[in-house]
This record gives sequence, structure tokens and C-alpha cells, in this order.
Amino acid sequence: MSQRKKISVAVIGCGAISDAYMTNFKNRFSSIQLAACSDLNTARMNEKASLYGIPAMSFEDILTNPEIDMIINLTNPAVHYSITKAALFAGKHVYSEKMLATTFDQAKELCAIANEQQKYLGVAPDTFLGATIQTARYLIDHGIIGKPLSYTASLSRDFEIFGEILPHLHKVGGDLAMDTGCYYLAALASLFGPADTVTAFKSSNNPDRIVHRIDSTNFQEPYHIDVENVMAAAIQHKNGVLGCFHINSDCIFNENRILRIFGTEGIVNIDDPNKFGSQITLQKPFSEEISFPLTHGFRNECRGIGAAEMAWAIIHGRPNRASKEMGLHVLEMIHGMFDSSDSNIFYHLKSTFEQPLPLPSGYIGGDEYGMWAPTEETALV
Repeated sequence: MSQRKKISVAVIGCGAISDAYMTNFKNRFSSIQLAACSDLNTARMNEKASLYGIPAMSFEDILTNPEIDMIINLTNPAVHYSITKAALFAGKHVYSEKMLATTFDQAKELCAIANEQQKYLGVAPDTFLGATIQTARYLIDHGIIGKPLSYTASLSRDFEIFGEILPHLHKVGGDLAMDTGCYYLAALASLFGPADTVTAFKSSNNPDRIVHRIDSTNFQEPYHIDVENVMAAAIQHKNGVLGCFHINSDCIFNENRILRIFGTEGIVNIDDPNKFGSQITLQKPFSEEISFPLTHGFRNECRGIGAAEMAWAIIHGRPNRASKEMGLHVLEMIHGMFDSSDSNIFYHLKSTFEQPLPLPSGYIGGDEYGMWAPTEETALV
């Protein structure tokens, strides 16, 4: 085991989410060797480099370093396309935070480049590899809810509050569908496979506003919301499953979320697909709703699991689960909803993907089981 090759990775973008990734790369996943980090903010880059005991390097030096196999793209969504494109042309594998790009055409181009360069390209969300969605997959695959027929997915937040701290949330690529709704759609894609058709209505409520935060340097300055903040959509999957998808980012601060799957013999309710180990409940005919035990490991903060699983895929020469094809398809689902609303027609998806294989169950891990615990990461191999 000590002689097994690890995939050497460099993190590009040392913002808030980078700590979760780098902590897990250092302490949790044996398939990855954290080799370097980079950020335009040199103070932040040097702080992370010192914290994790790795070199701080420029993006250009990382691209030309032959010892670095994979780039972890944690930059702002607006530059995902340019960073990933440069890394692929430099001969690096790339794993990107969601989404692949801000437009469907850019994402298609990245997938084509990855194919031409014969490099792996993976993309978040990777929460579908966690215990929650894998348990839902277990319930569905084992027929516990009978034949799944439909689902309801809904999410509300207050992006006026979030957006005054993170202005990109009001720009193309940062709206609620792209920022958080994609966790729901990636989970559903992993459970039901590709979609065939989407249709939607969207609107932008009160798009011209004024910054209210007195601690903001832009206090009382006007700003414009460039994207929708309410959308209701319908989705038809190729396997016949029908779904409703709703987002509202102009609601109250308290997040309200729904992901409920309806089958011929039961109903599954998933508390939060944006988390790895949130509660799942099951309701069977003529019975009360009960909490269903999680069947898989990766129950806490596991950001980077998609990159770790991709590293194992590279080592063994097999497809990765958080694939560019599924990521492209999820992005096209959102693109199709926007296009449907703008054109008042059904949108028929052009992309497709192979539904990722479920992770094997039973590899739970956990300190409470001590040395007898089956190692979680074994499920990724």
C-alpha cells in the first residue's frame, strides 16, 4: 500500500470552501497527495500554504510543474471556464467546483477539450456520493419504495442577505439554481439518470435594489440583480420519472428545502441534498413516516470526495462518478429551464450521461467502531 501511486493535486482558489477540501485531502483520502495551492490574493494563499504545509505557487508555475497531476479548481464560477481550459491544455486532469462553467456552450467546449487531451474532468456537486443520497439510491435500487414515479424538489433562501456579502450570487452563474439548486439536480440525476425534457417559468422580482449592510463598503449604493430569483420547472427523465423543481432566492433567510420521492410502494424524504449525512425518512402504506438508517459512509463534511474518487478512477483507468458528462447534463437542465421560460417552449436536452454506479454499502467508518470499522474510502476504490 505504501508503494501505491497517489495523484498529486494543486488547489487553485483559497477561499472559504478550500479549507474543507484541503483538510480532507491531507487527512482523509489516501488517493490524493496535496502538493500546492494558488490564489490571486497572495496573503490568503500564503496563509493556506503555511496551514497545510505545502508550497504556495503561481498558477503558471503549477501548470508547468510535471509533478502535479490534477488541478482542483475552487475559483469564482465566472473564471471556472478559463482556469479549467488552461489546465487541460497544460496536460492536467481537472476537478472543478460547481458548475463546469457559467454557460452550456463553455461547458461543452471544456468536455470536448478533456476528450481531445485524454484527461479526466470531474465536477461538483459531489454530495451525491455521501451517505444521504447513496442511501436513497439503496432504497430505490432495492425496490423498497416500489417503482419511483415522481419527485418534488424545492429550495428557498434570501439572496438579498447572501448577495450583499457575495455579489456574484446576483450575476450569471451565481443564481440559486446554479449555486445550490444544482445539488438537488445532481442528486436526482444520480438517482434517475438523464432527463429528456424540461420546461419552466422564471422571474426576477424587484431587480433594482440598494445595499443595506452598514458594514459594506457599498452601503446605500444601487445594484442590479442580473438573474432570475424565482423559478418553477417540470422535468421528465428518460426512464419516465417526472419531477417538479422550484427555487426562490427572494424569500426569508430561514432555508426551506424539500426533496421527496414518490414510488408505488413508498415515499422517501431527503432532508438536505446539500449535506452528506442528513436524515432520510421512509413512509410505507398505512404506516407512519420513520427515520431510515444510513447504509453508507461519508456522513459528515466530505468536500473533495468527488476528486478523491476521480483519483482512484485515474489510478485504475475507469470512469469517475462525478463525471464531466453528468455535470454537463445538470448544467444543460438549468440552461434548458432558462431557455424554456424565455422561449415559452419545451426544451429537449441534447446531452446525456451514464448513470453513475452506486457506491458499495457497508463501508461506514467512524471512530465509535474503532479499529473494526470498515474503511470508508474502500467504497471509492
